[in-house]
Amino acid sequence: MKRKKLIAVLSAALVLVLLLALLAGCGKKDAPAETPEPAEPTETVESAEPTAAETDAARQDGERFEATIVIEGMEETVKYEHICNDAMGFEMDYDYENFVRQSEPGVERFVSVYDDPENPENYLEVRFNPQGTNTVADGIGAALSASYEIYREDSFALDGVGQCIRIDASADVGGKTMPEQLQAVYILSAPDGCRVATAHYAIVGSEGFGVRFHSMMNTFLVTDAHGDNRLSDKEALSAIEHCCYAGNPDLKGIVDAGEYPVSWSVDTGDDAQIVVLFRSYTGAEIRYHIDRASGETYVTELVPNVSSEETRTDETPNAWDYSF
Repeated sequence: MKRKKLIAVLSAALVLVLLLALLAGCGKKDAPAETPEPAEPTETVESAEPTAAETDAARQDGERFEATIVIEGMEETVKYEHICNDAMGFEMDYDYENFVRQSEPGVERFVSVYDDPENPENYLEVRFNPQGTNTVADGIGAALSASYEIYREDSFALDGVGQCIRIDASADVGGKTMPEQLQAVYILSAPDGCRVATAHYAIVGSEGFGVRFHSMMNTFLVTDAHGDNRLSDKEALSAIEHCCYAGNPDLKGIVDAGEYPVSWSVDTGDDAQIVVLFRSYTGAEIRYHIDRASGETYVTELVPNVSSEETRTDETPNAWDYSF
């Protein structure tokens, strides 16, 4: 009898425990799984910083601003002025604190403020040339070779125009000595011909001037030419002098020696044509008849006391090819 009561009590206790466990489980609810918030999409932000060429293209003629260049490892703040030459078809910036702008028909010149403006040593000169870049580069290279050992690079990169032809003249013929005057010529292609920019600078201080001129050239942009580009008397005279040196490599030494009279002068000229007279050390009078617009030239020669009249030679140079 006692045994049956004990079993009944244990059974009741077990049922009670199970009931309490069931009630405790029913009192809890499973917490819903947390849904992660979606990540915000990553936005790609493109740089709005304009390139140097885009900045210059947006500038107005005469606008002034500041930029930084590095000379001999030191940063320098430079004050620039933007110019637009519609007649010659180009835009660029020049350092107006260190250079004086000289504008003439067919040429822009930027002369060091420390130089004699009438006879400068350090200046950058820009000219228009209607000939193709390779033709012009060949002519300039031939002319400079009379006095310099030249290095020509046909894919020289500038920020504004991209590739151009650059001719470096920084060593005397033979390449063993440095001349007192250096030149760097940039020939920039254009649909109507090319633009020729020549940096002239003395070997003293050449590193500083070289950086300044190159920084100015990096701002160069070729545009459409709207003017009537014609050779001036001064340009024609200079072109024929370069042409003569290119055609006779010994002429430079003869002129420097001063033993024989040699000269170039404007003989005659009008709006369409100009005649440049070259008096050779041989005594011959050689006249270059130049079309101011096209640069096309024919040559006549007279030898006093030998011939009674001028005769035409077979030379037909183009004066634009030697205008730099």
